[in-house]
Amino acid sequence: MLFQEINQLITYDERQRMVPSDRDRLTALVDSARAQDPTDYTTLRALGVGLLVLGEYGDAIDHLDRALDLADTSGRRIAASINLADAYRYSGDAAASETLCREMLALARKEVPEMLYFPLQHLGKTLADLGRRHEAREVLHEALTLRMTEGDPELIARSQAALRLLDN
Repeated sequence: MLFQEINQLITYDERQRMVPSDRDRLTALVDSARAQDPTDYTTLRALGVGLLVLGEYGDAIDHLDRALDLADTSGRRIAASINLADAYRYSGDAAASETLCREMLALARKEVPEMLYFPLQHLGKTLADLGRRHEAREVLHEALTLRMTEGDPELIARSQAALRLLDN
């Protein structure tokens, strides 16, 4: 529930980074969840994403690390790790982001192939941030192909937007 509420308050800026669509509402939601001192995977991950979007990278990393410690499936491990990779990337540590994305890409290829598009998309964005445009384009095209197979218009649009950024 919290994750859905937070997602409804997220939009994307011109660099395709998550930003709040309503900062005051997102801040209130995050503050309320944080005050409850959560200890479960789902709430910690949602709170970590909310903090990331608000630019509170240190707290986001802390909450996402705690969620990762509680991840009881490969899918949950991938989800929390990719959110953590974004926290590192947004805070300026693209090298740590790349490492996490590559680890989760390997895990997805081995254990959760239906999630491959997720680490691919975020690896592509990380490579773009590192100025490795050719590699980024290859990875993002793979993510787009998988997303087109899935047929989710929102995910397809995000991959297309990330590819367009490489043309600028």
